[in-house]
Amino acid sequence: MKTVRLMGHAGSDVEVGYKSLQDIEATEFNDPLLHSARILIENNCLSSEEIIHLYEGIGDQVSHVFEAATLRPKLESAQDVMESITANQSSKKSPKQPTKKTRQNLFGKEFNRMDQPYHMAKLINYTLSDIMLRYKNTVVFGEDVAQKGGVYHLTADLYKQFGVRRVFNSPLDETSIIGFGMGFGHNGFVPIPEIQFLAYLHNAEDQLRGEAATLPFFSDGQFTNPMVLRVPGLAYQKGFGGHFHNDNSLTIFRDIPGLILAVPSNGADASKMLRTAVCEAYENGRITVFVEPIALYMTKDLHEPKDSKWTFQYPDVDDEIPVGKFAEYGKGKALTIITYGNGLYLSLQAQKEIEEKLKKKIKIIDLRWLSEMNIPKLLKAIGTCDNILIVDECRRTGCHGEGLFAQLVSESKKPLNIKLHAAEDSFISIGVAATVTLPSKDSIIKNALELVNG
Repeated sequence: MKTVRLMGHAGSDVEVGYKSLQDIEATEFNDPLLHSARILIENNCLSSEEIIHLYEGIGDQVSHVFEAATLRPKLESAQDVMESITANQSSKKSPKQPTKKTRQNLFGKEFNRMDQPYHMAKLINYTLSDIMLRYKNTVVFGEDVAQKGGVYHLTADLYKQFGVRRVFNSPLDETSIIGFGMGFGHNGFVPIPEIQFLAYLHNAEDQLRGEAATLPFFSDGQFTNPMVLRVPGLAYQKGFGGHFHNDNSLTIFRDIPGLILAVPSNGADASKMLRTAVCEAYENGRITVFVEPIALYMTKDLHEPKDSKWTFQYPDVDDEIPVGKFAEYGKGKALTIITYGNGLYLSLQAQKEIEEKLKKKIKIIDLRWLSEMNIPKLLKAIGTCDNILIVDECRRTGCHGEGLFAQLVSESKKPLNIKLHAAEDSFISIGVAATVTLPSKDSIIKNALELVNG
């Protein structure tokens, strides 16, 4: 395909400095508008006078719009500029929950098993079915999500329940997957695409940064790009896939204003947070990147085999967790651990030994949402505790824990004895070395004791 470039790159780009006048005139002769006008005249669609009248009329219209725009109020403060980051001029309310009978018909025999405790993968699967039943404009797509039901079976049965028009496979191309999501969002749908593994999202991250997330900002909320992007990710999959199936960097999402970032640590939270994410997309046109810790998908036990302390009942369909709301485990004041995802699971494993060695109780906070953190409420939850350990499973440089560290120090009214315990700035290995660069139960205990005891 050949294209015609008319005029320079910008006002400062004077073409006569590097092109001959003959070349410039030859290019202008091939102006697509001139050729379009010629074709219209040759086919007796419009006369030359009518074309000129149309051209000049459009020019007058543009001039009037320009003049009107120059008279509009100017943005003069940071607050004025930032109001449009999540602006939405067409907000709406979520539909009512389906009846019990409707849900029974959808789930069949499975409905009577939903009160049993399950791992995260199963609860997310239930949640997706309920979401698609309630929100008729949701579509689920990604690599092998349809007939196969996804690599980890999180989309199992959705294809049978809702059909090929709402659940379908995508090409093995992350840019296309997010691009489809943007197109669906523009046309009244709430897309729920899946990117198969966090490492591959980086192939298409500019679709979020440069396009989807900026749409409300540049249109003052006239247009939005609602989307819930599910991403199986993070590390701790021992011996499987190395870096590309264990990527532990969420840094890119710190740098996209208006994006919601969710990282649930257990199945019950995952269900409630996924509902919130879809609600935010439907009602407010928001984009959520929903990162699901793969290592916790099938995890059932917390402290010892068969204790089933990491299985949970499916939450009531009305239960949601608002963006920014964190969870607290324990009420101790000797130490506060702030973490998320796999970090919560490991910190809870470490809690008993830390408390035994300190002979004092501690508190653990699960952030859940890594965007829109409520720092004043976090500081209130920390209370009189002076020792703060931030456990971040992502690479130290640029991780969310790094930003949280700075925010807590700058906004606290008292000195804090605070430390960041994060993963090394390394890619993930395979085999026995798969977790050596990551926080562990033992390393959390070690860092906690060093922090408190000095």
